[in-house]
Amino acid sequence: MKEAFVFLSLLSSLQLSAQFNLGFRETEQTLNFTIAGNILAESCVGGLENPQFSFIDLNLDGDDDLFIFDRSNDVIRTYLYNPSTDEYTYSPEFEKDFPSDLKEFVILKDYNCDGRADIFTYNQAAFRVYKNTSNQELSFEKVVDKIRSNYGSFTSNAYVLAGDIPAIVDVDNDGDIDILTFGTVNSENSIEFHRNLSQDLYNSCDSLVFEVPTQCWGKVQEPSNSSELEAISCKGVVPPNGRGSRHAGSTVLLIDPDGDGDKDLVIGDIQTNSVVYGINIGDENEATIDVNQQTTDFPNSINPVAIDYLVAGYELDIDRDGVLDLLMTTNNSVDSSYNNGHVWYYRNLSSSSADYQLQSTEFLLGDMVDLGSNTDPEVIDVNGDGKQDLLIASDYLKNSSQYHRSRINYFMQESNGSFTLIDDDFASLSNLQIVAANIALGDMDADGDQDLIVGDGSGALHYFENNPIAGVAEFTIAVSNYMAINVSSNASPEIVDLNDDGLPDLLVGNLLGSVHYFENSGSFQNPFFSSTPTINELGGIDISAACCVGHAHPKMIENTAFGNGKFLFVGSDEKRIDVFKVNEVLTNSFEHVDSLFFNAGRLTPSTVDFDNDGIYELLCGTGEGGLKYYSRTSNFPIGVSQEHKVLSQNFKVYPNPVNNSLTINFQHPETGTLELIDLQGRSLLLQAIRSSKKILMNTSGYNSGLYIVKFTSNNGVSSQSISILH
Repeated sequence: MKEAFVFLSLLSSLQLSAQFNLGFRETEQTLNFTIAGNILAESCVGGLENPQFSFIDLNLDGDDDLFIFDRSNDVIRTYLYNPSTDEYTYSPEFEKDFPSDLKEFVILKDYNCDGRADIFTYNQAAFRVYKNTSNQELSFEKVVDKIRSNYGSFTSNAYVLAGDIPAIVDVDNDGDIDILTFGTVNSENSIEFHRNLSQDLYNSCDSLVFEVPTQCWGKVQEPSNSSELEAISCKGVVPPNGRGSRHAGSTVLLIDPDGDGDKDLVIGDIQTNSVVYGINIGDENEATIDVNQQTTDFPNSINPVAIDYLVAGYELDIDRDGVLDLLMTTNNSVDSSYNNGHVWYYRNLSSSSADYQLQSTEFLLGDMVDLGSNTDPEVIDVNGDGKQDLLIASDYLKNSSQYHRSRINYFMQESNGSFTLIDDDFASLSNLQIVAANIALGDMDADGDQDLIVGDGSGALHYFENNPIAGVAEFTIAVSNYMAINVSSNASPEIVDLNDDGLPDLLVGNLLGSVHYFENSGSFQNPFFSSTPTINELGGIDISAACCVGHAHPKMIENTAFGNGKFLFVGSDEKRIDVFKVNEVLTNSFEHVDSLFFNAGRLTPSTVDFDNDGIYELLCGTGEGGLKYYSRTSNFPIGVSQEHKVLSQNFKVYPNPVNNSLTINFQHPETGTLELIDLQGRSLLLQAIRSSKKILMNTSGYNSGLYIVKFTSNNGVSSQSISILH
């Protein structure tokens, strides 16, 4: 009876006291940044890496707003349009209203003609569709898991590659939405036309019934070794079999710049920094792209788009003058692609034959901190004026005028929360020619100032000693490949006295999602670390997803504003920060006490109090190359809930009782963390999941008894009881 009472009490406490981001919220309160004399209007949007643009009415006021999906980390950015100022304002409060399983591409189109933009996204080489069901607030309902299309001999999934951007548009002008996409085998280099039969069958546009009349729309192909279009003779229609040799990475945009009523073709390719524009000399029912008129001087010959690599185009009326403009950007996340100055806005100045004129290469980017990729902020008073400045490391930066490896950007704090870029290569880090830099600050040699440790993409560390001049920090490289420490890849260091012996130790996260502990066995002035970790996987921490790597980024917090004791905040690829309470016995597992969910990839957290009100904020670097700033109204110690949101039971478990393997089925694909918790409230297993609907949990190693399975996501918490019986 006592065991049952304890169990029910624990289950109740998990449901009713669920921590929800420790009170941190993204609000209008933000930081101010100035770069090259330009005051950034919306500095902490988080950066953009591979943005995809669509229109949707977010606040249901009748005006289309701007939706951005960034495929580099599957993150969403939402902007409200203000018709009185003709400007877009970053409004993150709508981002949570979109489904959590959006990935690879997200194109918003009104397929059922109800005036509301619906969602087309990627799902296992096919198209998933959500219908916009908004009434008084934004909402969506999944209506198709995988679009099917009739290939003549039989019906199959409409095929799309993960790295591609398809065209979803009314190709034949019959009033319903069609799809153009590269296929496989018979159509791996040509474009499949998935014609919507909704109007033909039902005299309505509210259905998604497709056939494939041709696998070579426009009678052209893009060869595997070239981006030029070739004229071809169409073969018969062959259903896809999931195999093909075409390189992954092509984008398709259909537009009608000449105003003749049929769709012309714009193709982007992973091998080039431009697009190919082909004129349709056929008609709306049978397209023929004239290969003799194809050009890469697009959208105009004076300022053609040139963005490394895999350019994607989006046709939207950005300035609301009644004619469609173009946004051109990159759709590829590799080190050779632009990640700065890479959203080109071409305004259409004509209402008849399009006249695209380049307005900006930094659409929206010019208003935010965007330092390339994978930023990592740290706080330090560089100039000795008593105010905390910012050092922000970044992976690499490439645009039309520059390309460099990892650097540190020094932003001086002018006043509370206002920063100016002083040096974009602080400590001359670029001389090391490293990538994926992450930084940590701490007094390594007991001389009273903070030194710098830099981790790199190879897993190595580099030590920069601080020798201040007239109170101004002066960092110089002292030891490269410091102490021969190497954690295999993507070293993320933290300097902290973990064992309370007065000497600075090192915690180093890595690509795989674990944190390594290196104990300082030297002296105050002469630190020494073995190249072999003292504890290989500190606290049993593993924040990697089941499918993927983790990019563990540790940050130690020992501050009564967060509670008594030491807490390790660990950022990751999974759009969350996991919080662990440090066990006094360092070889034991650390208790997982919370997960903080934020809409940004590869989070690198720092706690700050720039306004000196005693309430701590959270400043995070992002995978998209920017910053995210989260404030709260009070200091809420870890374990004391300010807000909570309990989800209805959104998953089922079976079998129950279970022996060795528990199956967990969600109603919809979910992203978050699963925990197995025993009667003492101890977290025995922490497993990250990403856009998953079915999960297998190995229970063979746990004693028979009662347990709780707890699921935490950006939307809240749900839990269910299970019995393990061997």
